[in-house]
Amino acid sequence: MLKVRSIPVLAVGAIVGLTGFAGQTASAQDKSPSRPTFRIQKASDLIGKSVENPRGEILGQVQDLAVDGERGRVAYAVLSFGGFMGMGDKWFAIPTGALTLPDDCKHFVLAVEKNNLKNAPGFEKDRWPSMGETTWGTGIHEFYGLQPYWLSEGEGTTPTDLRIQKASEIIGRPVHNDRGEALGEIKDLVIDPDRNRIAYVVMTFGGFLGMGDKLFAIPAGVLQMPGTGGYAVLTVDKDHLKTATGFDKGNWPNLADPTLASGIFEFYGQRPYWIEDARGGK
Repeated sequence: MLKVRSIPVLAVGAIVGLTGFAGQTASAQDKSPSRPTFRIQKASDLIGKSVENPRGEILGQVQDLAVDGERGRVAYAVLSFGGFMGMGDKWFAIPTGALTLPDDCKHFVLAVEKNNLKNAPGFEKDRWPSMGETTWGTGIHEFYGLQPYWLSEGEGTTPTDLRIQKASEIIGRPVHNDRGEALGEIKDLVIDPDRNRIAYVVMTFGGFLGMGDKLFAIPAGVLQMPGTGGYAVLTVDKDHLKTATGFDKGNWPNLADPTLASGIFEFYGQRPYWIEDARGGK
């Protein structure tokens, strides 16, 4: 997982909220699985962050996030190293477990020795590998000394393939209901960087059912990520959706607040992912 330096995972007293939220803090007094404390970041803010080694030397930049929408996971951070160590203009898929996001969330840290990094498998930025192939994914994880997340996070078996998508291509996609009716648009993904989870998909309903221009945080498990039709599918009854609580674009709530987070998941009939993770994904 993306580790937090000097702070136990999911026992963070000072919550680092979404960009623009200064001083958001969630209580860490109750650390039971149903009362989470965690950090959240917009995917759009993580993309573009610099990457350093533990000595503070700049290695490169996050170009995108590769997500496994079916499992609600952030599988890889896709990095460019620029001209670092003669690695040219290639891009590199780094398992998120190899990266650390420090407390200030200003940059990532990649703790890989320079000599090993020289041999890292890369790809041309306009010729991405098939990241859904588990043979490829297993090799990438092994290079960085990690067990594949589909094995280490409770599944215990290797699927035939995974459905990996670029976060940058999910953002902006339309959302329909299961009858094909247009509902709105995905505005961002909200990431829990300490668990490598997609905590929420933030979308607008664009006037649907008179819901105006407000934004809505939807648990990732409620949506089927964009497929061949180019749109995500939200399987929530219209009448129930009318009672959903939204927020203004310029006034995001603290989505890391444990009471708010639990309430959102309950509203959409979803078991909170932090409970599933505490039980080993079972």
